[in-house]
Amino acid sequence: MEKVETYLHCVQCDEETEHVVIYLDDEIKSIKCKKCDRVSGIDKKELFELYTVETVEHILKEPLKLNEGIKEDGSKFLFSFSKRLLTKPYRVIKEVFELLED
Repeated sequence: MEKVETYLHCVQCDEETEHVVIYLDDEIKSIKCKKCDRVSGIDKKELFELYTVETVEHILKEPLKLNEGIKEDGSKFLFSFSKRLLTKPYRVIKEVFELLED
């Protein structure tokens, strides 16, 4: 999931305002005007389901990435791995709350 802030023309406000665009799998899933809070896109339940599928796919690919990292440079990898292991759950939870918030 990626959040991008940009200026777009809002139909509700009838002017160019700041918007938050949420992408999932390189597709726009929602666009929210920061001035009037009007949201265009798919509903939260569908967006959450897509996010969940993307996250499970990412988790399934992780062992392959770990193996490649160890083969490339084991000592550097092990140092960064411990940090990633501690921060990943926090980052995932943060993304879920951001997804539910919009």
